[in-house]
Amino acid sequence: MNYHRWTLDEESVFREAIVRFKFNWSRIQQSLLPHISIKSMKNKYYQKMHNNTEVRSIKSQAEESSSKMSEEQVYEIIKIIMSLNLQ
Repeated sequence: MNYHRWTLDEESVFREAIVRFKFNWSRIQQSLLPHISIKSMKNKYYQKMHNNTEVRSIKSQAEESSSKMSEEQVYEIIKIIMSLNLQ
């Protein structure tokens, strides 16, 4: 199994990439994180952001109002979500 240990810088870039490119994993990989597999990106996303019930609640609130939110607001929510799971 080829496991990638994420650095804090990579996680930061990844959070920004999700805001910028949504869930276009191949574009994130090609543009910003070519050394990380798409599978690792998906695993990171679902581990840190999707599996936690509190995170799901925040994420669903963000998705419901995303049309009214600026990209910066979405980025801030993603930062909060990631910080909850990194602690």
